[in-house]
Amino acid sequence: MTSGLGAEAVNEFGAPARAAETSPIKARSAAPAPAMASLGNAESRRWGGPSGRAGLVRGFAALVLLSAGSAQALEPLRSYDNFGSPPLDPARWTTAERVIEIERGALRLMQRNWSSTAADTGSTPFSWSENLTDPAAVTALKAKITVHALEANACAGNTATALARARIAGAFFNAGTPTPGSAVGDVLAQVRLVRASNSTDPAGVLRVQGIASICGDAPCNATTPIGSTVDLGTVNIGQATTVQLQWDQPAKTFLFTRIDTGASGAVVYTVGDGTSPSSPFKQLGTRMEVPNCQTGAPVSGLVDASFDNVAVNRSAAP
Repeated sequence: MTSGLGAEAVNEFGAPARAAETSPIKARSAAPAPAMASLGNAESRRWGGPSGRAGLVRGFAALVLLSAGSAQALEPLRSYDNFGSPPLDPARWTTAERVIEIERGALRLMQRNWSSTAADTGSTPFSWSENLTDPAAVTALKAKITVHALEANACAGNTATALARARIAGAFFNAGTPTPGSAVGDVLAQVRLVRASNSTDPAGVLRVQGIASICGDAPCNATTPIGSTVDLGTVNIGQATTVQLQWDQPAKTFLFTRIDTGASGAVVYTVGDGTSPSSPFKQLGTRMEVPNCQTGAPVSGLVDASFDNVAVNRSAAP
């Protein structure tokens, strides 16, 4: 590369190129030409072809013809997916659908997942969430949640119940001795907008619930409830509701509130709460359990929700 400031040319190794040697190099290169021609003639005679440049040109043309013949023999292409309509086809793609974005002044979280086809028993859990950066400081969390779409589909050959929900949630302490990399013993609290595949509520109706539980395995897919589920009423898909959870450690109590209706309830616990959780988090999230489905067509779960007007206890605010 050159410039009007007279900068040195630079070779591909980043060092200055020595232009002054260009002419001597060309002069010295002209002498061996007959030898090179002799080598070319000898090489062509070895292969029984014509000598010199004509033989090289013909050999190159033969290689081009061979390459063209190979290309014509390759299998023709066929359309795989033109994404003409949603959802993503699980027979063609391995990754589920995910969205996390700011949309119309709110955080949108959407996930669609497909069942495992390995068995007709059990369910596969999926979470898609956004976590707060300083979870240890957060003892109270509030958000306005609107669920825009939700599906909790059962598998005909599996008795497991499908669940899908949007929620605010967190791990607040460990009830025993924390194990690094394992959530066993972590105590969670959440307020969720949920629907089950066996719900008897009218279509489009979600339950608003407050729950506290203890993690029973490393990823916290198995949990044991603490106390009873707090019923905070129902909400329709497309209807916003503002929910709040608070940890009152001195009273050993979790408080659950639905601000727009005034519904509230509490869960009191007796386990030790002086140890930090092994997997601390506070989050806005979506979660589902999709029944595995081997004998029938795969089933899907869907949650599409937005979160707005998020608040935390004053000391945890940035």
